[in-house]
Amino acid sequence: MRINKIMIKRNNYKKNRVWISWESQRRSSEMAKRIGAKPYIFDFKGILRYPISIAKTLLTLFREKPHIFFVQNPSMLLAALACIYGIISDTHIVVDRHTTFRLNKPHTGSFKIWLKMRLHYFTLKYADITIVTNDFLADLVKKSNGRPAVLPDPLPNFTFTELYKLRGKINLLLISSFDKDEPVLSVLDSMRRIDRDICLYITGNYKKRDANLKNKIPANVVLMGFIPDQTFVNMLFSVDASMVLTTADYCMLCGCYESVAAEKPLITSDKSVLKEYFKEALFVNNTPCDIHEKIEEMVDNIDTYKDKTIEMKCEIKNNWQKMYQKLEIMLNDLK
Repeated sequence: MRINKIMIKRNNYKKNRVWISWESQRRSSEMAKRIGAKPYIFDFKGILRYPISIAKTLLTLFREKPHIFFVQNPSMLLAALACIYGIISDTHIVVDRHTTFRLNKPHTGSFKIWLKMRLHYFTLKYADITIVTNDFLADLVKKSNGRPAVLPDPLPNFTFTELYKLRGKINLLLISSFDKDEPVLSVLDSMRRIDRDICLYITGNYKKRDANLKNKIPANVVLMGFIPDQTFVNMLFSVDASMVLTTADYCMLCGCYESVAAEKPLITSDKSVLKEYFKEALFVNNTPCDIHEKIEEMVDNIDTYKDKTIEMKCEIKNNWQKMYQKLEIMLNDLK
């Protein structure tokens, strides 16, 4: 079993703030930096993942004795463990909960789902603060007797080390993990309709969707598979524009933040929370026809959308700082 533990050292942590995550996720690492919490990422694989993660978490709490303990949810188990710890100690618990609400999914049907929903309501009730990415999710937290704070992902600070020579005259990047909510097949169909020198690169483990997908793609598409983080950053800076799509409602997409941070014109799904936050993006209804039309529009006006993205980046950074200040007031009120 390969064990990977990442600890990010900083000299400006705020007193007695600790952030623990059980998976490597850009939102957690960026949020911990901005909030000034000492980050621990316990990213273990294999059958002993949870026992080891629990032991490492408890050992860290015993050693650090934090005044405020931040955790990422997912994992739901980590959030529940943190809330139990908060009940039996003087530590305040803040759960950063950007997913796991099971919107449009069944809340019953198996013991696993039943247990997950029990932990769901338990963590909403007993966390001192639950951080979510938008107002709709904040209302759900309130209805479950929780105390929400709205804070989307901070825009990451990227540094590219190399610009790649790519195939097309215009090159696009579809930021994907090939999860069920991503309309990747619609994107592939849209690329079959393009007769211009436009090339689409797609990140993510495509074998999750179809092991033979590589043999079914059009000639103007390149499946990159899973790539290291720095390779992803370099790729993002090398393309002309990016695309991040979902069929899920009320879901903020990490790839959208990444695209704006790199000042890349963005095509994303026509969802209310995305339209409110990424106002200068091009929005699609996830059908092949509409995706094709929006790609053509983006390519024909690439410089205009580039300028709009730069303006949007500045606005997002300013708005994020205002939301963070509201959260900081809530944190300082925790006695």
